[in-house]
Amino acid sequence: FLWSFTDSRMAETWSEPAIGKVKIGSTDTFVMFVGGGYDTNQNNNTGKAFFAINLETGAPVWTYDNASPGDGTYMNFSLAANPTAVDLDNNGYVDHVYIGDVGGQLWKFEVSDTSTSNWKGKRLFAAASGQTNPPPAGEYYPAQGFYAAPTLAFDSGHHVWVFIGSGDRNHPNSTASNRFYGIKDTANVPWTTGAAVTESMLADVSNATGSNTTDTDGWFFALAANEKAFAAGNVFNSTVLFSGFTPATTVTCDSGGGTAQLYAVQMTTGYGAMNFSTGQALGTTDHTAAKSTTIGSGIASMPVVIVNPPAGSGSATASAITATTNQQLPNTPVPAPGFLKQVRSWREQIR
Repeated sequence: FLWSFTDSRMAETWSEPAIGKVKIGSTDTFVMFVGGGYDTNQNNNTGKAFFAINLETGAPVWTYDNASPGDGTYMNFSLAANPTAVDLDNNGYVDHVYIGDVGGQLWKFEVSDTSTSNWKGKRLFAAASGQTNPPPAGEYYPAQGFYAAPTLAFDSGHHVWVFIGSGDRNHPNSTASNRFYGIKDTANVPWTTGAAVTESMLADVSNATGSNTTDTDGWFFALAANEKAFAAGNVFNSTVLFSGFTPATTVTCDSGGGTAQLYAVQMTTGYGAMNFSTGQALGTTDHTAAKSTTIGSGIASMPVVIVNPPAGSGSATASAITATTNQQLPNTPVPAPGFLKQVRSWREQIR
């Protein structure tokens, strides 16, 4: 037992910490980033904070809450999701951390400065739940709440894309409407209080007539009736893969009930990415294609991609593997890149 961390703002710790290295002053420090957790009573401050904790000592390094400057005034919902940390310039140090809250807000924290006094946070995105504060009293579960970790990927222009789906993990049988979002994190979203991306700034690609345009900050689409996205997604070969869950019409206590879906969409358009019958990739202009296929029953995990290198002169193949609460392991072929780089030799240089 190395250490423990307690704080009056810490609720049920649903977050799996993101661990990374930062430089504080001239010292390399390993830090765990974690959300404040989940609290059923959204009318208090418990859970409404983001923590950076020294991994070796357990001492708090930095905290952002609803008393913090800038967008802190909007931190009015529990942060129950897993955070995602990213090193943008590949120098070994975390630059940004992203996390969603149960009120449908996506947060971004800048932690690259060597002085923690210059670290800062902001809302990158606010979903259309119509709320910035919880109701006066009682348990509150707004639509488009985020409980899964954001998934990150770079496009060909080196822009960071953030992918996240909504769904109340605490109430899997709820009938709230949910959505999946692809948000481009660019300099168009300044570090200004209240300057968050909203759904009106995204292309709605929910149906066959919806089309994406290059002048938006991303895209979104509605999930099927009662469907939710509980697990983090994965990006492979410019395709966003994630699972959806639709509860059964007759509610039971069996976690294996309901329907599991696998989604495969193009990362920069939100269009369907593949023909699920053949496993072949689709073009970037085909916005009428299906985005998902049924893979079994129960709640499915994050898709994990398995790649089989080409045999001889053949092509590589790939599959998305998920696990469901009904003890199934669906295996769905997904488009593989036309070529794969393989290590032919290597040399270790000792300095």
